[in-house]
Amino acid sequence: MFEAEFDEKCGSNCHPEDAYVTRKHWSLLRRFDKPGDAKFLEAYVNKGPSILGGCTDRVYGRKIAGTPVDKSLELIHPEDLWWWIRDDAGKRRNRAIFRAGHASRVRYDLAVTDPTLLDQLNLLPVGIYPHGLFLKGKSAKTFFIVSLSEPFEGFHYKLVAGVVNLPA
Repeated sequence: MFEAEFDEKCGSNCHPEDAYVTRKHWSLLRRFDKPGDAKFLEAYVNKGPSILGGCTDRVYGRKIAGTPVDKSLELIHPEDLWWWIRDDAGKRRNRAIFRAGHASRVRYDLAVTDPTLLDQLNLLPVGIYPHGLFLKGKSAKTFFIVSLSEPFEGFHYKLVAGVVNLPA
């Protein structure tokens, strides 16, 4: 966790919480890597099956152009998590396949943009891998920071922008 001083807001309809940060030094308050930290984050997790306003992998651009979203980031706890690495017309695609919400009935298939995880996925051949492969036998609680993309071909896509594994 860090502390930074915000300057003026620079949000848009698809990223209302965006703000500039001043040039002042950022201060590291503490790392989140202890077993109790997972319990702390649980209080901020979206408990429902709907992520960023719906149960699909995208939001129509026209919808956001007319009505701004409340937020473009959401913390979730994925269930039944798998990593899907595929080759799509010569381009590598990295996806997270998981369920969300208490009932865990909604399954998502979202693109992964977390740089640290992409480094790990890029070491593997095309295929589908259980999340446990990356935990190396350790008990962990996994959280995703899901972000809404900028408009692309008429849609704003939901992306797995951050993956956090904390000791359980």
